[in-house]
Amino acid sequence: MSDEEEGEEEEKEKIVTWIGELVNFIPHGKGVASFPNGDIFEGSYKLGKRDGEGLYKFASGAQFEGMYVDNIKNGYGVMKYPDGGVYEGHWFLDKKHGTGTYKYQSGDLYKGEWKDDLRHGIGTYYFKDSMSQFCGNWENGSFKFGEWIFRDGNVYKGFFIDNKPDGEGKYTFFASKNTMHGSWREGKWVPGSLISS
Repeated sequence: MSDEEEGEEEEKEKIVTWIGELVNFIPHGKGVASFPNGDIFEGSYKLGKRDGEGLYKFASGAQFEGMYVDNIKNGYGVMKYPDGGVYEGHWFLDKKHGTGTYKYQSGDLYKGEWKDDLRHGIGTYYFKDSMSQFCGNWENGSFKFGEWIFRDGNVYKGFFIDNKPDGEGKYTFFASKNTMHGSWREGKWVPGSLISS
């Protein structure tokens, strides 16, 4: 499973050049700012700070287009990372927070809830290579409870630790509709715990 790409940090104060509106020699209104590290921001400023809609282009090749409040990402926005990953959704205090969709460079995709830059809440993670998916509850970036739906239609439903079945669960075979109830540890069945039906 892909980890979130490293966040990009915008310059907060050090504008090298500003082409735009001013109030008392302070950027205020729409314009273009450039920074010492090569970053460029095109959008709105309010008394010297990014505020409202804007496009921030990082020297690394990343870019963020969306809403700012008091120099930080806040509201809806799209972040494109240098490796090709894209997050589209809500932000709070410079972090992915709320609902959003992350398309990873690997082709994997997560759609659901976020908290403090981590998958947290209800969401679904699609694995491109195995064509399977985790659908259920996430906590601090890890899948905790829900369904692991396989390409062949088989489904494991239960608890997870470190994104592996761990605890009580049920495995349902798609073709026969038979189920196996029991306990799992680190992704493996615990001998003697299974009950088939």
